Amino acid sequence: MSLLEAPAAAARPPLTRWQRRRAGVLVGALVLAVLLLVALLSPRTNRESMSPSSVAPAGARALAQVLGEQGVRVREERSWAAAQQALSGADDGATVLVTAPELLSADRLRALAASGADLVLLRPRAAALAALTGGVRVGTTSAATDRDPGCDAPAAVAAGRARAGGTAYAVAPGAPALSCYGGSYVQQRLDGGGRLVVLGQPGLLTNRWVAQEGNAALALHVLGGREELVWYLPDPLDAESAPVPLGQLVPGWLAPAAVLLLLAALTAVLWRGRRLGRLVPEPLPVVVRAAETVEGHGRLYATAGAAGRAAELLRGAAVRRLRAVVRLDATAPVSDVADQVAHLTGRAPAQVRELLAGPAPRDDAALVRLAGDLDALERSVRGDSPRKAIR
Repeated sequence: MSLLEAPAAAARPPLTRWQRRRAGVLVGALVLAVLLLVALLSPRTNRESMSPSSVAPAGARALAQVLGEQGVRVREERSWAAAQQALSGADDGATVLVTAPELLSADRLRALAASGADLVLLRPRAAALAALTGGVRVGTTSAATDRDPGCDAPAAVAAGRARAGGTAYAVAPGAPALSCYGGSYVQQRLDGGGRLVVLGQPGLLTNRWVAQEGNAALALHVLGGREELVWYLPDPLDAESAPVPLGQLVPGWLAPAAVLLLLAALTAVLWRGRRLGRLVPEPLPVVVRAAETVEGHGRLYATAGAAGRAAELLRGAAVRRLRAVVRLDATAPVSDVADQVAHLTGRAPAQVRELLAGPAPRDDAALVRLAGDLDALERSVRGDSPRKAIR
């Protein structure tokens, strides 16, 4: 390259940040567009537990569809006002399934019982049972299993063997209630004229188990007795007066897990902590000049014969300075720096890459030549005049 061509080559602007990264930006935009398209075209299905529109194993969409084919209108409601409106709109009465009776107050449970509707409660607790009947109380808890009815209730006799277990309920002697499937199914007539059914094993209604044994028949007899089924999933925020305790809304494993995580965090702090007190500044015993530090490092490298390590440090410092000169970010690879430097200086890219990331020098003389070549390369990029070699 002639002296006239060198200023023109140096005047050519380096690649902008957009030009260097536009390929990655375009690929990222394409991936984002594909993900957005997939999200828009994917069917929006509910995966909530015990929801009649949920397709999850713990959902109940299969049962709701079968009930709909049998002429039962299934209405999913989540607020007390909507459930009351659905009940008032049912001409021939309705069946109300309450998936979480513990979220309803005693007054609301009594209002449902007095409406004349058939009331089905899933795994109710003692407070809910006390509001409706005094002859049924919460018993033991057992593993889920298939059992014979063991009673003469029409729904249980028609269903035969079905899924039982879970929470069992005990019927007091003389109480007008029927206990089936080892206590996981209890049926009693309400004062309002409707029927109360207590299910201690809600799994028989779910998509996972409804098609096995007599689960489907039992569910259809319990929930399909009226033309209208109000599937009521109470919202914890829709409480009447007394709020539900927080301990009933969170899983039981949350508190032990939080304590375990706290102990793990404290252990990590004690393990990784360098000091347990405040930082104390300590004055240095001596002040070493920069030139003396460089000379001392050089003598150490010379004594150890670490020409390769010294060359690595020289090249690394030169690459960092050249990145700033050619306007590349700190993460740009050496190959990009070499290409930009070759573009500005007119040198061959392979020659620049050899200088910035070549093999380690064999001896001290080669190391000195490398240092001089790196200095000359930086000065040519900056446009400075070459400095006379120091003898």
